[in-house]
Amino acid sequence: MAEEESRRVLDEVLIGEIVFHLPPNRPACLFRASAVCKAWRTFLTDPDILRIYRELHKAPPVLGFLRNVGRADEPPDPLGLVVCDPITDNHQLLPDQPYQYQPGQPEPPYSHFTGAVLCAVDGCNHLDCREGPFRVVFTATAYQNVDVVFTWASLYSSETGTWTEPTIVYPGPVMDPLDGDVMGPSLLAGDSLYFTLDLQNNRTVLRYDLGGGALSVMDPPPLLVRRDTFLVTGEDGGLGVAAVESYSLRLWSWKAADGWALHRVIDLEMMIPFTVGISTIVFKVIGYAEMSGIIFVSANGITSSVRLRSGRVSNFNRILNVNTIFPFETFYTLGMQGHKELKFPGQGLLHQARNVQR
Repeated sequence: MAEEESRRVLDEVLIGEIVFHLPPNRPACLFRASAVCKAWRTFLTDPDILRIYRELHKAPPVLGFLRNVGRADEPPDPLGLVVCDPITDNHQLLPDQPYQYQPGQPEPPYSHFTGAVLCAVDGCNHLDCREGPFRVVFTATAYQNVDVVFTWASLYSSETGTWTEPTIVYPGPVMDPLDGDVMGPSLLAGDSLYFTLDLQNNRTVLRYDLGGGALSVMDPPPLLVRRDTFLVTGEDGGLGVAAVESYSLRLWSWKAADGWALHRVIDLEMMIPFTVGISTIVFKVIGYAEMSGIIFVSANGITSSVRLRSGRVSNFNRILNVNTIFPFETFYTLGMQGHKELKFPGQGLLHQARNVQR
């Protein structure tokens, strides 16, 4: 009996040495490994083993991208907001937003919008929080009249099932929506959620205080006078922005005491493949994966990933005519496919590919 127990423990150690080194960005490897035998499948479906696997690899991989395919001048979808997990197909229709049409107010109550779904569990590491409470921040821009534009934001809690009262700011006239998306993807930094908003003369940053529920307009860094800048994680986990100038990726960080400061420059000239025969190279930051720390840069239709920790450029893919992509980050392991009814939406959409935008 002791010999059999020792052999079982040895087998689990050997299986673990193999399984824990399987790359999370190739989830098919885990599924193939589970088909080796019953012992391997039992090992690979053990919740404690999967937890160790996620903690060992820390940041979840980017498994794919979401992107908008509708036209910028199409009216908003009247069906409302749906929170969903692309892997499990779990979804939940949220109650109507609190800012509804009233006589004398614009109809519909927004012309452009964006949002984010956030995990609401204190102390969660967001590696597998698929069964916890969540929050949704929804922000939208509307025309009060021809000359007056306002932006409002509200917070939804799955625990209470209600929206907070909207908070409103007047950032100024926005750009023509036919030129592209007016409101950009969000970034979570500290206790605030940040969005970009394209005004007529520049791109500004909106800050939503998750604790106090206040919406405010920030002073943008010099680079934000252009519309190809992107929100990224800055130094010490704070707010940052990224943009390409010439052949360099420039990263700025917000310092509460000193304002914006340039803190890093990554040379792209020799690292991104260019199309032969094209004399003009147009660079644009089109996406950011928060947990992995990966910036996606497009150069004449070739999209490359830049890892901030190492500065390494890789994963060359051709994606044409894309201004913004939403990276989808999650660990895809056995047992994730499941219930069609969503009681608590999954982390696959909560913290990574979490933006809805129009």
